[in-house]
Amino acid sequence: MKYSVWNNGTRSYNYFDAPGTPGIHAGAPPRVHGSELGATPDQAAWPLPPGAVKTGSGELPQGRIASTDSSHGFDFNKVFLYAAVGYFVWRAIK
Repeated sequence: MKYSVWNNGTRSYNYFDAPGTPGIHAGAPPRVHGSELGATPDQAAWPLPPGAVKTGSGELPQGRIASTDSSHGFDFNKVFLYAAVGYFVWRAIK
């Protein structure tokens, strides 16, 4: 399966090959949920699979648009906030 990752430094796409099935009906990329309007390209793109090998670069994307951002929805600050609120609620009830 071919993936394209935007390289802002060179203003082009880096191409990667990774194991996977190149089906037409591959589903949608992960969605970004939250109260913010819109999403960055890194948040809306497919995650680049582990083991992907760079095969070149070019001006136009090929295959799926992917991102090297590994967080994809995991927000440490939000987890910390929920833990803190849970702790204070627990202390208030106790």
